[in-house]
Amino acid sequence: MKRIKTFVLIVFLSTTIWGFGVRAQKLFPRPPLFGIPAKTLPQNHWVFRGYWIINDYTKMWSSAEGKMVDAPSSLNFTSNVVWGKIRYGITNRLTLILNVPYVKKSLTKNGVEKTGAGLGDVIAALLYKFYHKKSDRFLLSGLFFTKSPTGKSTNLSTTELPTGTGSFDYGFSILPEKEFGKWDLRFSAFYLARGKNDAGVNLGDVLSFSWSTAYNFSKKLILENTFYYKRFFENSKDGKNLPDTDAYLFQLIPAVQYRFGNSFFVQAVLPLTLTQKRPFGNSYETWLGLYYMF
Repeated sequence: MKRIKTFVLIVFLSTTIWGFGVRAQKLFPRPPLFGIPAKTLPQNHWVFRGYWIINDYTKMWSSAEGKMVDAPSSLNFTSNVVWGKIRYGITNRLTLILNVPYVKKSLTKNGVEKTGAGLGDVIAALLYKFYHKKSDRFLLSGLFFTKSPTGKSTNLSTTELPTGTGSFDYGFSILPEKEFGKWDLRFSAFYLARGKNDAGVNLGDVLSFSWSTAYNFSKKLILENTFYYKRFFENSKDGKNLPDTDAYLFQLIPAVQYRFGNSFFVQAVLPLTLTQKRPFGNSYETWLGLYYMF
C-alpha cells in the first residue's frame, strides 16, 4: 500500500508540473469528481448523480496502544452506501442540492452477525454563487446545508445496526474555484455543527478542508487529485467531554471521469488513507459513480 501511495503521488506531481505548459482550452462541463461543487447550475437545469461507496474496514482504533491496529480475524465490518444526488438550478446563482443515501452494513464479531439496511440521513443544501469573474475564470460560492436524522437509530433489535446518527446537523462551506487553461483548482473549507443523538450524546462537530487539482485532457477524459483532511471533535454528555471520542482522517484521493456523449459521465474515485484515527478504518475506499445532466 505504501508503494501504491508513493507511485500515485509521483504521477500526480509529475503531471502537475507538465500540464502548466499546455494551452488553454474551454471545456464544459467541468464538475468535481470528489467533494462539493462550486459551480451553480443554469436556471431550470438538472443534474442526477449516483455513487456506490464500498468500504471493507480492516483497521480499528486501540486506546491501549494509542494507534490504529489491524482488526482481529474474528471481526469483519463492511459498509456499502449508494448515494442518489440531485441538483436543480433555481436561478443562475442559486442551486438546490439533495443527497439521499441507502445504507447497508454488516458487522461480524466472534461468529455473531449484526446487519443494517435502509435509508440513511438525508442531506439538503443550497449553493449560492457570491462572485464570478468570467475574464479570470474565477468564482466563489457558499453552501448552507442540513442533515436530517432520517436513518434508523432507535428501536434496534439485538442483531441490527443503525443506518443513521439520530442527530440533526447543519453547516456551511466556502468554495473558491479557478480554471487555469486545462486545469481546475478547487478549495473547500467546511464546518458541520452536529446535534444530540437519541442517547443524549452531543456529537462532536466536524471540520474539513480539501484541495483539488483536476486536469482536462479532453472533453471526454478528466483526471483529478484531492488532498482531504477531516477532523471530528470530542463528543460530550451532560456538559462533559467523553474521552477518546475525537477522530481525524487525511486522504489522497485520485479520480477519473470519462464522458459518453453530451450528458452522461462515468466516474471512479479511490480515496487512499494516509493517516487516521477512527473507531474503524481502512487503507482505501472505492467509489463508482454515474453522472447525468440535462
